[in-house]
Amino acid sequence: MAKIRVLIVDDNENFLQLAQMALGSEVYEVYTAADGKEGFDQARLVKPDIILMDVMMPRVSGLEMMRLLLSDDEVKRIPILVMTASHFDPSTEQIFKQESNVKGFLQKPCPIEVLRSQIALALK
Repeated sequence: MAKIRVLIVDDNENFLQLAQMALGSEVYEVYTAADGKEGFDQARLVKPDIILMDVMMPRVSGLEMMRLLLSDDEVKRIPILVMTASHFDPSTEQIFKQESNVKGFLQKPCPIEVLRSQIALALK
């Protein structure tokens, strides 16, 4: 069975390593990127099944990355789970919720079972 390709985009190196260890299994193939620019490039390269994306990142933010993805026919339909450590500004959340490819929001840190179930839900 083919693995689920997960792209995790976050500027927190510790979180990336933790998520990679937690998801790295027979089920998931995990790719990582440290900011939105790298994340967009990775998305075009590996065509992940789902993207887990932080909001606040250097160079290119989560919001900017989402807009880049949406403007590219090859990657615009990839489901996105938005992750944030800080509480969301309601207006920011509304911007993300308007997009059809945004399938949910996760608060970091997030229990691994919740992460897996959110990925499964988003891919349905």
